[in-house]
Amino acid sequence: MASSDKNDEKKPAEPSNPQDLATAYRELTKGEQTATQLEANLTNLESKLDAMLAAFEQQQQQGQGGSSADANGSSKKA
Repeated sequence: MASSDKNDEKKPAEPSNPQDLATAYRELTKGEQTATQLEANLTNLESKLDAMLAAFEQQQQQGQGGSSADANGSSKKA
């Protein structure tokens, strides 16, 4: 009995009629379109985050550059 259960699990589900197949194809197509939209949105978000990170790093470097120049300047005077 256990072997017949295993055989049943391995069989792929087959559509009972062409309408089921057409419905499955439409759902797959819609899923692909949704995935494409999500990928585009994620790419756009990644670009925005990269720009924000670059701006933040530039602000940090400018802030550190001023303080390190002061530190270097004061050590040169001493």
